[in-house]
Amino acid sequence: MKKDERTYSWTMLLIILLIGILSYFFLNQSYHDFISSLVISLTFVALLLFAYKKNMSSFILVFIIGFFMFISLGISFGKPYTGTSPIALHIILNQWIIFFISLLTSLLVYYWYQKSKYKHKFPFIIIVMYVILWIILSINVKYFDDWKMENYLTVPFVLLLLFTFKKFKLSNLSYTLIFAYMTMHIIGTHYTYSEVPFGFWLQSFFNLPRNHYDRIVHFSFGLLLYYPIREIAIRIGNLKGAWNLYFPVDFVLAFSCIYELIEWGIAVIFGGDLGIAYLGTQGDIWDAQKDMFMAGLGSIIAMLITTITIWYYNSEGFIKEIRESMKIK
Repeated sequence: MKKDERTYSWTMLLIILLIGILSYFFLNQSYHDFISSLVISLTFVALLLFAYKKNMSSFILVFIIGFFMFISLGISFGKPYTGTSPIALHIILNQWIIFFISLLTSLLVYYWYQKSKYKHKFPFIIIVMYVILWIILSINVKYFDDWKMENYLTVPFVLLLLFTFKKFKLSNLSYTLIFAYMTMHIIGTHYTYSEVPFGFWLQSFFNLPRNHYDRIVHFSFGLLLYYPIREIAIRIGNLKGAWNLYFPVDFVLAFSCIYELIEWGIAVIFGGDLGIAYLGTQGDIWDAQKDMFMAGLGSIIAMLITTITIWYYNSEGFIKEIRESMKIK
């Protein structure tokens, strides 16, 4: 095994170990059950190692599907529902049932990926699983009217991905990053961003002045969607060098501004508690500006990661392309 391959393998093993430690920590924080948290975490680590030995695509699918399925089931069915949503199921699942369903889903996805002969099976599985998670998180929502408003943009975006799937297929990495961001978004819509329990846990753990889940999602918008935006810019706009690195940052900041204006407009139109819930400012008059800053910061970090990665694998070609992109023609 070459030096680079050994380094890569050890890096992946450390990542899997870190995932296991974090899984145990948050499970124990949620359920306060040492044995159950340890067993679930070790099982998840073993599953990730099994998938990684097969190939990286299997590892990614097993990880993101298993993780988000466990979170989504816990959100919708982990405790009694007392709201008034018309889409309600009064079912309570304990952590072991949720875990077994998530484990079974991961294994089915793994089997589906290994056995399918479909050329574009990875993104197709990603999109199908997102729709399933969206259905799960649409059940037992806290504020149904706010949930509807939040999904006026979510549903068209997913339909756009479906309609462009064959003619303009993105890379597997782009679909993975989009899946992660969009799932974080629909978790926020289930509660409204200002009332996501994880945000309250962070607020209590770090003694923060407010629930910062919305800040995390805005940051993730820049961090996770930088690469898909860059891919589209390269393929459609033929941007090269410095421009394909910079443009996604510009797009993230511009779109964040547009989104904050849309939020403001909707809040003015509907007003009252619904408008306040949709804005999620939590009394912060600079909420919109801080959200845009977080998105921009995430995109800049993603730009730095992309730049370092390209530099590491092709430093000479990277420098040459940067120089060519800055020439006036």
